[in-house]
Amino acid sequence: MTAERECTIGAALSLSSGNVRQARMAAAGLVQAVEDARQTGGIIVDGQTMLPRLALLDDGGTAKGLREALDLLSGADLIVGPYGSGLAGEAGHWATERGRVVWNHGGSADEVEALPRMVSIASPTSRYPAAVIEAIAESVPGGRVLIGAGTGSFGQATARGATEAARALGLGTVTVVTPDEVPDDVDADVLLLAGSFDDDVAVLRRLRRRPRVVTAVAGGLREFPEAVGVRRAEGVLAPSQWEEGLRLRPDVGPRSVDVLRALRFRLAPGLAPGTAAAHVEYPAAQAYAAVVIALRCVADTGGFDDDALLGAARALRCTTFFGRFGLGPDGRQADHSLVVVQWQDGAKCIVGPPGVAERPVAFAS
Repeated sequence: MTAERECTIGAALSLSSGNVRQARMAAAGLVQAVEDARQTGGIIVDGQTMLPRLALLDDGGTAKGLREALDLLSGADLIVGPYGSGLAGEAGHWATERGRVVWNHGGSADEVEALPRMVSIASPTSRYPAAVIEAIAESVPGGRVLIGAGTGSFGQATARGATEAARALGLGTVTVVTPDEVPDDVDADVLLLAGSFDDDVAVLRRLRRRPRVVTAVAGGLREFPEAVGVRRAEGVLAPSQWEEGLRLRPDVGPRSVDVLRALRFRLAPGLAPGTAAAHVEYPAAQAYAAVVIALRCVADTGGFDDDALLGAARALRCTTFFGRFGLGPDGRQADHSLVVVQWQDGAKCIVGPPGVAERPVAFAS
């Protein structure tokens, strides 16, 4: 019988300020992933059974708070990053200074994923608009594009990706403004919003005239119709890192159906059997996947040396319930595929890519 001991996974998330909505979903994903790993026997490292435990701190949504939290967590065996590209970038710089690795689930800006000590689970931000534009380009050839992008790293990376994708796929002129500068009467064929959740919602609530195609990063979350109004949400497209409707065959970690069941009950504690289950959003799923990948790398290396773990992560190619994992030469996530969702008849459905689409894209007349 192997001896047992615990290993610590340290994580900082904005649980009281900042991206609280998504951070709390991510927290549920981390808690459930650690609990499931313990229940399935942990991992064997150098003849010992290692049972993970989670040390989770609130970063308060600020770089200072994040730094303080990471310093407190610096003795943890593994460090999981925060939610949001701005804070994730700060975590990446901290990791470089300390010689640590950050298992990054919540910061997808390209420059963040390319930081040398980051292991990123999700597709980089520059691919977000490409996924949507590929789904609609044939229906709006030469269409004019207006992008309302936030000024942070996430918004700017999205704007660059959208501009490149629009030009490559034959759309027309591309104009980039801030969310506040998007006019109430949009004179364009495609409106692409890439601000914060609240930014995207605010723009859509005040629009008087909508173009034929509206896409908003905020539209990927299930609470979007409640925030913007069901009528305004109808037809809005969004890129998504993961959706409940995907059924993948993982070769690392638990099955999709088991993760989905566990996260539903984690997100709705006390849920009675037979009642409507909580919906699982991508922030919870990608946080869970970060733990799966990190523990796989620990098993591959037989320990917690950060340089060895980073090397294992760069060499790893696998599929989890979340999708493909594989880092490119620049360190960014290269193998994971985005899906495109659209709100149709009050429900969020997958409309792209073709191999996983539940419905075709619906266009405004």
